[in-house]
Amino acid sequence: MKHVQIKIEDLKKQLQQWAHEYYDLDKPTVSDAEYDLTLQELITLETTYPQFATDDSPTKKIGGSVATHFVKVRHDIPMLSLSNQFSEADLRKFDQDIKKEIGTLSISYNVEPKIDGLSISLIYINGVLKQALTRGDGEFGEDVTNNVRTIKTVPLRINTDITRLEIRGEIFLSYKEFHKINATIDDEAQKFANPRNAAAGSLRNLDSSISAKRNLDMIAYYIPDESVLRQLGIYTQANVINLLKQWGFKTANEIKLCENIDKVITYITEITQRRPTLAYPIDGIVIKENEIKYYDILGHTAKFPKWATAFKFPPEIAQTKLLNITPTVGRTGRITYVANLQPVHLDGSTVTAATLHNAEYIKDNDIRINDTVQIFKAAEIIPKVMGPVLTKRPEGAMSFTSITHCPICNTLLEKQIAEVDQYCTNVSCPARIVQSMIHFTSKKAMNIEDLSEKNLQKLYDANIIRCIQDIYKFKDQKSLILQADFKIKEKMFNNLVNNINASKNNSLEKLIFAIGIRHVGETTAKILAKTFRSIDNIAKASLAELTNINDIGEVVAISIMDFFKNTSNQTLIQDLKSLGVNTTYIPTIDESKVQTDSIYYQKTFVITGSFDVPRHEIKKKLEQKFDANVVDAVSKSTDYLIVGANGGSKKTKADKLNIPIIQVKIWE
Repeated sequence: MKHVQIKIEDLKKQLQQWAHEYYDLDKPTVSDAEYDLTLQELITLETTYPQFATDDSPTKKIGGSVATHFVKVRHDIPMLSLSNQFSEADLRKFDQDIKKEIGTLSISYNVEPKIDGLSISLIYINGVLKQALTRGDGEFGEDVTNNVRTIKTVPLRINTDITRLEIRGEIFLSYKEFHKINATIDDEAQKFANPRNAAAGSLRNLDSSISAKRNLDMIAYYIPDESVLRQLGIYTQANVINLLKQWGFKTANEIKLCENIDKVITYITEITQRRPTLAYPIDGIVIKENEIKYYDILGHTAKFPKWATAFKFPPEIAQTKLLNITPTVGRTGRITYVANLQPVHLDGSTVTAATLHNAEYIKDNDIRINDTVQIFKAAEIIPKVMGPVLTKRPEGAMSFTSITHCPICNTLLEKQIAEVDQYCTNVSCPARIVQSMIHFTSKKAMNIEDLSEKNLQKLYDANIIRCIQDIYKFKDQKSLILQADFKIKEKMFNNLVNNINASKNNSLEKLIFAIGIRHVGETTAKILAKTFRSIDNIAKASLAELTNINDIGEVVAISIMDFFKNTSNQTLIQDLKSLGVNTTYIPTIDESKVQTDSIYYQKTFVITGSFDVPRHEIKKKLEQKFDANVVDAVSKSTDYLIVGANGGSKKTKADKLNIPIIQVKIWE
């Protein structure tokens, strides 16, 4: 038996080496036929002797398992996005902000291509890949481990002594593989619009054998845990990239270390010119401050690290004819005007509609029906109209006149003081109801996957889901839904029921954001949930109780109170309770261990400077110990500033605002 185990290990090492040479080095040393024969030999041995099969075997990349749904998992370290820069001036300001904060004029940057794919987090336990998570909403990602195991450029085992190691990267499709996939699809309407869409569809397919056939690729670029980097003796982002290469990960060929912002700008110009020749899609350039010791000092906002940013390529602009202007109604009743366009190809997809914002935007830009207009994709997602091409304006083109009544329910539109938008004030307007349900089920709200905008509209039109409450009665309509032409089959129906039931267990802040109180975003929803603990307590809160909370002013407080005074909203809350939806705050910490008698209890902290532990660990310990609120920016509502080495501009601002400064380790 021992000789079989040795043979299996030898075959695994040989196949892993060949795969590294083929996929990472682009220098294959054996033919495809020899590789396939060796792989088949390993499959036979592992099938015959399953006791010797391991998770890091190349055979695990073949796929074949079918999941019923993707499990959501909380990221140990949040997966933040990157701020965007669009000009040389933006980049120089980014550089100056860093220099001002850390107090040095010598800054080097690691410049990397921004792959247009899907961010992924790989978790290795004792060197073996155990879990792969998508970005998700940054706090929770989806477990797509089975599919990621099929990607040939993802090592299933790496040579490290670190017990738990997280590596982040981007999963994508090369242009070559993208065109191969589309060539197998006969229906033009079913073809993927661009490589990113194809990669997303492939990675999130419940059948891992389909993912395996799509030849997804991955480029690694980041190790987020600074304490791990210290253990490894890694102190720069350039060193991180070199280490990832040593472990067998594929990294971008176009990475370059630039010793100052001038050289960054020069290199961006070079990469921009080379962009059409690259084998994979990129939508920008990532600039990372190279010295990891400064990451904690620079910190991050709620969404973005301050030590890295992305230079976005100028958007592609297309010209086409404006056929008509159609008003639409949002969940708050706000009227948005949409341009109906002659179909035009733009940035990898065919565009037939684009936003015109509001009536004032149309008038200010003198946009008229039958004009030739310029359009672009904002953030490469939403098509927008820039304005008309006046040299191509036809004779007799009529100026735009805004509507006066709701296009759905005919209610007279209103315009609020100091606002440019028009509103339909009819809370029973069908369009408002549908848009409210779309918002309610969205990722940042109750996160009910697969209940798409199109399906919600169809279910509403068929009188199956007519309000938010009906979403939680979905399972009772099974026979009707499966028989109707909704393209919802048994498997998808069961997934939807599971997703709807799972949403009942969300913490209160998700529900508060989902029900759509005006001026209440995700952050305010979390503050309300944490402060009042239940939706009933929020509903009973006085103006003084609300405005006494940091970051909630009188306008927001009045909006909250008005929402809960509305009888329809009161009915909604009571119905959701009876349907089993959670309406209380679910803490992410053990509250029995919180020091409620401490002067730091539930205070607002800002952390600046460098420490002997990563800043996210200090934040976590402050939350666990004092139920503290840790924010990024110093303001009048900040209670304490915690300062490590090289405090920077935040300490200066705190001094001006007379905010107490802490230089001891209160979190220990």
